[in-house]
Amino acid sequence: MRHLKLSLTLAALLGSAFSGQADDGAYKDFKSWQVSCSQTRSCTMRQFLSDNPISGFELQRSGKPESPVTLVISPGDNAVTETAGEPQATIAVDGAEPLVLKGASVVADASAYAFKLSGDFIGNGLIDSLKNGTIATITLTRGDKSAKGELPLAGAAASLLFIDEYQDRIGHVDAMTAKGDKAPNPPLPVTDLKTIAELPEAIRIHFAEGADCADTDPSMFDGNALSHALDEDTTIYVTPCGMSGAYNMPYVAFVDSFDMITPLPFPGMVDGAPSASLQAFNLAYDWEKKQFSSFFKGRGVGDCGTYSQWRISEGSMGPQLVLVEETFRDCPEQFSETDEIDPGSWPKTWPLK
Repeated sequence: MRHLKLSLTLAALLGSAFSGQADDGAYKDFKSWQVSCSQTRSCTMRQFLSDNPISGFELQRSGKPESPVTLVISPGDNAVTETAGEPQATIAVDGAEPLVLKGASVVADASAYAFKLSGDFIGNGLIDSLKNGTIATITLTRGDKSAKGELPLAGAAASLLFIDEYQDRIGHVDAMTAKGDKAPNPPLPVTDLKTIAELPEAIRIHFAEGADCADTDPSMFDGNALSHALDEDTTIYVTPCGMSGAYNMPYVAFVDSFDMITPLPFPGMVDGAPSASLQAFNLAYDWEKKQFSSFFKGRGVGDCGTYSQWRISEGSMGPQLVLVEETFRDCPEQFSETDEIDPGSWPKTWPLK
């Protein structure tokens, strides 16, 4: 089983938590574009712009068959999203006739300081224009406020192709740019959960007022929660739960076996003896290997703390977690920013020698 290895500098950059899907994703730069994909095959290509009325552009697509493309565009002035009025967006590539989006196709999200655009961007030719173009001129309007800026498209073609390849759509009818005649692939058994509302009712009650996960920031779901259908009768759910600290995010897992939903405890060692907790911090889940890992940081740089690994095993009452390895390192007084973090080399609290 793979151990986590990070430099101290990288650990500090990663901040408060690892995504629940970050272990087996992909990241690539193409010119000014950054492309990231999760193990659920959800992908985002984004570009951040400085000194520009348009400060950010994201193209998002899930890994589901024939999934639509969503655009998230951020104006440099937050007032454009916060003012009253119907939002509208236009996108013109290299001076061509602009694509005008309004009504249900445009949502101004003041909390995210962004316009979220939906539509058939593959079918209406916008994706091809972004692929083949040089400059996209974008205008966001709401009420008496507007933002108009230019988005360089160098690297967009390579970014779009990378997403098609990662999502295994090359040669398929639902590819963005590398289309073919093959039918869409069947869906993966794992899917992203972007909102609490997507959870079964028996799990949602844990997020109600006064419940154990009530303090969870709903925005943390997107990119940090998923479900995995182990078979037609059994599904694993992994979600954030509770208030995140400065560098540790709490997670919980549930198993739905034959319509009976129960928490999935995480075994661990306490004072040299077996114990269990319903929460794990900075949790990652490899759905293909059916393995979890957690790195509870003793401090932000991640040079100390507890690292745990579990595997799913079939018990008498259904799936349960088995502790494979646990290591612990107390925080040293001195540390070097050039040191490598290798929790696998820390003293083992499990298995016992």
